[in-house]
Amino acid sequence: MGREFSIALGFVCLMLMAPLSGCFGNEESGEVSADSLEVSPTIWTGGIFQTVTLEAQGDLSVFIPYLVKDPVTGYVFNSTVMDLKDGESAELSILAPPRTNNGVLLISDYGTDLWPIRETSESWKTWVDRNGNLDLSGMAVRYMKSSNSSSFSYEVHNGISVIPYEFMIQREQMPAYSEDEGGRHSTGVVDGRTTYNYLSMLSDETADPTDVVDGAVGYLDRWAGQGNAAYEDAALHLIQTLENFGLEVITQRFVYDS
Repeated sequence: MGREFSIALGFVCLMLMAPLSGCFGNEESGEVSADSLEVSPTIWTGGIFQTVTLEAQGDLSVFIPYLVKDPVTGYVFNSTVMDLKDGESAELSILAPPRTNNGVLLISDYGTDLWPIRETSESWKTWVDRNGNLDLSGMAVRYMKSSNSSSFSYEVHNGISVIPYEFMIQREQMPAYSEDEGGRHSTGVVDGRTTYNYLSMLSDETADPTDVVDGAVGYLDRWAGQGNAAYEDAALHLIQTLENFGLEVITQRFVYDS
């Protein structure tokens, strides 16, 4: 009799514990982790704006600490936060940093508005490697969203629970240049190789007999001043170049009378 009672009691306990264990299991599976976010593409292209898709595998918030372009206005703003419910996704036009191979997004509970930030002297990769996300104090930004715009305010935090999501960044290289010729810096929204080419052209001292201003291919005398023909020549070149980019150039001339 006692043995049968023990067996029956055991079955009753199992039946009672089954739903409870299911509840506990759901709570654990609902915790935010790096696996709670799917990002496409998995490898970003450095130096250009690209469409990035974020998909949530559970309720979460994502802090994107990079330049983001508004698809409607075309304006660019620095960093944003996305609140995503389980199964929701969002597409953003994001500029991946051009001079690093590693990128970082921050993940936290849904509705999080206070986010830790790195020091200005370090990269996000360095911040993650030194466990900056585990710091008990430091600088943070508070995300404030409104119907018309979003902004951040700075404050000191006393410990914030965030999870870093790391990904790779690759910067394309123009085939015309080797690495020694600056090929690693030859692509992107603003690239060093193009800047170097412009500076080289402006300072080109190669003789040009047809240039009556300074007798050179470049624009050697660029000092501003009244009656400086070389400066006028250089200014007209810049105006024409900017207009070729489709920009409106407003010329203002100031005259100094002593």
